[in-house]
Amino acid sequence: MKNEIRSKAESFKAKFFGNIRRTSPLLVLRLLTAIIVLSPWLAFSLFMSWLKMNHWRKPKVCRDFVERHKLAFEGVDPATLTVEARSGGVSNSNEIWHCRKISGEETGYFVKIFVSVGSFWAKHLSLVSPFPPIYGGRTHERFIIDMVSRVQLAECGIPVPKLIVYDAVAKVMVTDFLRGETVDDALKRIAGKDVVDPDDVDIIRQCGIGLAKVHRAGFSLIDTQPANCIWVKAEKKVYFTDLEFCTRQDKRVWDVGFFLCFLALRLTGSVKKLIQEIFLQNYQIERQLNLTEVAEIQHQMREYLPIFQTVLDLRQYTPEELLTELVSG
Repeated sequence: MKNEIRSKAESFKAKFFGNIRRTSPLLVLRLLTAIIVLSPWLAFSLFMSWLKMNHWRKPKVCRDFVERHKLAFEGVDPATLTVEARSGGVSNSNEIWHCRKISGEETGYFVKIFVSVGSFWAKHLSLVSPFPPIYGGRTHERFIIDMVSRVQLAECGIPVPKLIVYDAVAKVMVTDFLRGETVDDALKRIAGKDVVDPDDVDIIRQCGIGLAKVHRAGFSLIDTQPANCIWVKAEKKVYFTDLEFCTRQDKRVWDVGFFLCFLALRLTGSVKKLIQEIFLQNYQIERQLNLTEVAEIQHQMREYLPIFQTVLDLRQYTPEELLTELVSG
């Protein structure tokens, strides 16, 4: 396992320095200045986050949680619970809890543990990027927004993972575990093809329709990375999973432009053009869109594409793997 992590780290470092070389010197200077100035707060956030992540990796802690909320886990045998860490960067800690029911049936839950380093990013990203300022970026605020938005969007018929139970004290949320693939993984698969399959067209179509329905319901998501969308083929649905920045502010043009930036990172040439057209055409089936404003957002973010690529590279790690690399150098 250590050798595998080390191999991933070496690959990440090579990509990281490649991305730095493609970033404008002025932007690099801005980022370095921000890191230096904010380093005490960043270090504290990382340390506190590491403590909480380490706490919630212990099976006994998770089993005690299930016992404490046993009405939500009806029929589940807590003694069978095992913890699987999921990659996704350092903003939050993600886990899958594998359990068996008393009947012997296997089941699983997705667990999102809100940590302070995610709040650090929320507060400061807008200082060094076009990312919108976040209203309510503290850890407990992100937790509440995610929880409430999940319920409100579900009431509007928008696919989101079902909320099973939450702990407002620990700021831990448990939802359905969706058995599917992220849209980002689908884009990586599409990038290796000369022709786009009908199934892949369905994925992009549902992304456009789904995001338009979110906007028509009066919400903006802010963090519309394809990595935060899960395609469940059996249902022909794209689920929106990361809702901690969900807002009633009008950030709809940003949502579309941000999603398209990640399409541009994963795809090239005629395939990129086709996928973008499919997304925008299906979005506009549900809701009309000012394409000029979207193009302006894409233009603003062009110089940040190497940074967004680094974000995607970071998401292949669990928080523990990232923090281990930071410590080991």
